[in-house]
Amino acid sequence: MNARDAQRPAYTGLLSPADKIIIAYLILVAALILISIDRVRYWWLLVAAHILGIAIVVLIARWSHQHSASGRSLVALARGWYPVAVIPFTYKELTYLIPLINPKEFDRELAAIDRQMFGVDPTVWLERVTWPPLVELFQLSYITYYFLPLVLGVVLWRKGWTDRFHFFVFVIVLGFYLSYLGYIAVPALGPRFLPEIQSQHTKPLSGILLFETIHATLNELEGKTYDAFPSGHTELTLLVIYYAQRFHRRTFWWILPAGSALIISTVYLRYHYVIDVIAGAFLALAIILMAKPLYRRLGGHLGVTSDK
Repeated sequence: MNARDAQRPAYTGLLSPADKIIIAYLILVAALILISIDRVRYWWLLVAAHILGIAIVVLIARWSHQHSASGRSLVALARGWYPVAVIPFTYKELTYLIPLINPKEFDRELAAIDRQMFGVDPTVWLERVTWPPLVELFQLSYITYYFLPLVLGVVLWRKGWTDRFHFFVFVIVLGFYLSYLGYIAVPALGPRFLPEIQSQHTKPLSGILLFETIHATLNELEGKTYDAFPSGHTELTLLVIYYAQRFHRRTFWWILPAGSALIISTVYLRYHYVIDVIAGAFLALAIILMAKPLYRRLGGHLGVTSDK
């Protein structure tokens, strides 16, 4: 562990940079709800939930500040990891909110961009290499999206690299919430739901052992959410790969194969258009370029940025 990491707080002030991103997101979505008040039936309940969420963030910050959250104490654990725990809850409300805040669907426009780039619908073209063992492999790779950020986060936490850990959590929170705003701005379900593409598919995806169970479970957990553009799976995976390479090379070499297969699986399994993947990659690049200056501007400290 770097001595400077251990001796100083990871950020200045009561609120961490990740706290500030969460609060900004909650305020922005609450504002969008109020703008769409005539379409959002339970607007008052949702706005109240967002206000409560902001209050909880501040209370957690005050609680940890009063108890001097440092090292690997229970207080530090809750303080460090709660932003990650919040992400699934903010995602679930999008299923209800997006069609009300922005009723226009962009699937046909995104599919048209893919056709303009390739001359065909990529998911239809990929039918020629549909093979159950490959489908199984890519479906297993696809679900690593939910674990890869945790893997690197746990490594940084266990190493006691406070600066790096808090910075990485900030990056992950920023990445998720920027992709969520993209979902709101450009609502799209993905090629598996577009009738024009569905009608061209002649071979259903089928695996060997776990494909059906995983596929059905994901459909049930995620629901029918407009979360295709940009590809958050691509964006977050590239962020994890990049920061694993910067912060802990050994973890990087474990994550790289799974992450690479995950990105390919987004189109192969018909979840995303290729333009979604391209947009996710550009968003990841933008975050990498702005993360350090933004983090410091929001009061964060970042020491050594690469693993020796």
